[in-house]
Amino acid sequence: MLEDELRETFAARAGNTPPGSLASLDGFADAAISGAARVRRRRRVAMSGLTGIVALGAASVAVLYTLTTGAPGGAPQPPAPNAQGSPSQHPAAEQTPTAPVTPSEMREVTGIGPSAEAATRVRLQLPAKSSVTAAYQAKDGYLVVNTQPDGDKQLVLQDDDEKQQVLVDEATNITVAKDGSTVAWASKGKMNVGTRSDENAKSISKENSVDVPQDTEPVTFVGTNLVVSNDDKGFDVWHTERGYSPTWDATVVRVFGGTPDNGGVYAELKAVAAGETAMCLALLKFDQPFKIMNKICGLPVADKAGARISPDGRWLAYPVVGAKQVAIVDLTSVFTGGKPKLWNLTVTSKTVWLNAKAFVVDNGKKFVKLDPGGQADKVETLDEDSDGVVLIEPLTQK
Repeated sequence: MLEDELRETFAARAGNTPPGSLASLDGFADAAISGAARVRRRRRVAMSGLTGIVALGAASVAVLYTLTTGAPGGAPQPPAPNAQGSPSQHPAAEQTPTAPVTPSEMREVTGIGPSAEAATRVRLQLPAKSSVTAAYQAKDGYLVVNTQPDGDKQLVLQDDDEKQQVLVDEATNITVAKDGSTVAWASKGKMNVGTRSDENAKSISKENSVDVPQDTEPVTFVGTNLVVSNDDKGFDVWHTERGYSPTWDATVVRVFGGTPDNGGVYAELKAVAAGETAMCLALLKFDQPFKIMNKICGLPVADKAGARISPDGRWLAYPVVGAKQVAIVDLTSVFTGGKPKLWNLTVTSKTVWLNAKAFVVDNGKKFVKLDPGGQADKVETLDEDSDGVVLIEPLTQK
């Protein structure tokens, strides 16, 4: 039994809950291999990286994890989800099917604090030949987006009793709101939104479902607004408390994250006007679907993954294309002439905000911490090796 094998518990320090950044860890996931094989094209979306930070209560501290493989086992297939019906707005809450997971492979995970001063060992389960796309720390355990060999994704809860439960199955993509209470997933030409409650955290109550073009993916929640993307059409916004009327914007290249007031997003736009050079950063207000409020071009071009907005919403940090530099942009001054800071570092796409004053990147061997308000090129190298480490996004606790 899983509970007999998993005895050592995970401990993390407390830190700030972020309004719009990502950060994380890895090492969990679940489940059985099901569904028809599909190959998905993935939209370049800065918000959908593999990393984030761990946060508890009112403060945030990231915890890094390394993986070693243990003994394999067998895994039954979870039941298929309910078939989707016609689009509906706020139907009677429909419970999506869930199932306990018997993992197919055990991996041992070591948790290391951000200064590597303390380590707490915890053992978790990963199914064979699957990978963790994203992981979140919720108040009742961990939410893990697990990609199966056929490309389908599952959302799995590993609860505080170290038991795993499939919450969403056979999705093309999944995103989780910052407080962990709302989940969006794409499946079979529909975009679905469901909720997790304190009373029923081990299942998803589907609240809303609408038709969308094939290969549309959820990007990020900004309040109750869900930003979605499609490779052929661009980006759009579904105001999930009402119906969805498509108004795609093909000028948006990617969305970095929402604004602190949930009124819009920071995004990269195509450089289309005379004299404009990439990268063009814009503050977009939600409209039909967006209205440009501010725009600045000529910034260092962000690499395709690893961009994060800080927990306080002030900083946008990202690896520069070519992965030889890291840029940090002050969002409070960039549209009025403020210049980005540049660190000359060779990095990967693994990034995380430990807090509003510490952005961590992976230099391929170690994790390196940057202070956005400090001197450019001044870094602090953490002790933990970065190979095999994925980072976890914290979820704001209500």
